[in-house]
Amino acid sequence: MQFKDIIGQNKIQDRLRDLVKENRVPHAIIFNEVEGSGALALAISFAQYMCCPNRDERDSCGVCPVCIKFTKLAHPDLHFVYPVNNSKSIQGGDKKPTSDTFIPMWREFLSKDLYFSEKEWSDFIGIENKVGYIGVNEASAILRKLSLRSFESGLKFLILWLPERMNSEAANKLLKIIEEPPADTYIIMVSSSSEKILTTILSRCQYFNLPPIEEDKLASQLIEEFDLEYEFAGKIARLSRGSLTKARDLVEESINNKEYDNYIQTLFEACIFKDYVKLITFYQDAGQLNRDSQKRLCISIMDFLRDVLMAKAQLPQLSILREHGNSFINLCRDKMDTAYIFKSNKLLNTAIADIESNVNGKYIFCDLANTFFVSL
Repeated sequence: MQFKDIIGQNKIQDRLRDLVKENRVPHAIIFNEVEGSGALALAISFAQYMCCPNRDERDSCGVCPVCIKFTKLAHPDLHFVYPVNNSKSIQGGDKKPTSDTFIPMWREFLSKDLYFSEKEWSDFIGIENKVGYIGVNEASAILRKLSLRSFESGLKFLILWLPERMNSEAANKLLKIIEEPPADTYIIMVSSSSEKILTTILSRCQYFNLPPIEEDKLASQLIEEFDLEYEFAGKIARLSRGSLTKARDLVEESINNKEYDNYIQTLFEACIFKDYVKLITFYQDAGQLNRDSQKRLCISIMDFLRDVLMAKAQLPQLSILREHGNSFINLCRDKMDTAYIFKSNKLLNTAIADIESNVNGKYIFCDLANTFFVSL
């Protein structure tokens, strides 16, 4: 990973290059970000830049053996720590797994993209509904690794992703080495909630607060990834507040919602124009969807109602309008009051819970549709 591959963050990059040039790189750093702003990519690029024997004033060379190993996340002096938990994906079911247990999966995951959420990582390694953590056994492994001499570059790097997931025992065990790491050893922490990190750790690190990705750069990235129109990409960039992962979620949400637009329009046209034949069509068709699609339909209806609410509040810039566009949104805005929208959202949440409890979908959507119908 090179600096040139990072989306935005030019000012932070300049500060880091100046630190290297002036030989003032601190041994413990925290990059704090809004999730999806590029802090992990920046940490890896910075470590690669420091190690590259052929770097220039702007970037690492990207082609030397050191850079190639960094690109593969396989340099022997580059160590990673990240939240883990018990997972069915690991044979043997280690009751106290560490980052090393998942290192092949970590490299595979990062090789696809360096902009991701904690949930995406948790889903990838299959820890299901459990929360990843960094425990005391991980802290012991860190102390052991950092006590060894470097293998190649003379420098050693530990990139600790989400230090806020350290339990207190692990954090206290690492205090000394964070304050006084071995010579030529650099600890870079990447956080999305630095306020949750022990203050004793924060006080031992140089703190960099990453700004959101600039809207124009984020919009350009979305256009490249999803082939979006410029105006729509700009709207997504604004709504995501500079987070690429949030922006991607919004694009996917918009795409998924389109799949259910006909269901939504049928439902609310039936309610507004009191067309019971249309209402029957809606709940019969919805009842035949599989359970996952039924849940997604409920979520799409909730998203649609949010758009209507934004239209009522005269804040269309905060909504992602579907293909049936402003005319249908405005019709619903004029016909629905705020109390109806809030009541409908509660009903939809109940419907989702019923779907998860394996209640027959035909009954769920028949009841839901009729309640919508008589309430409007």
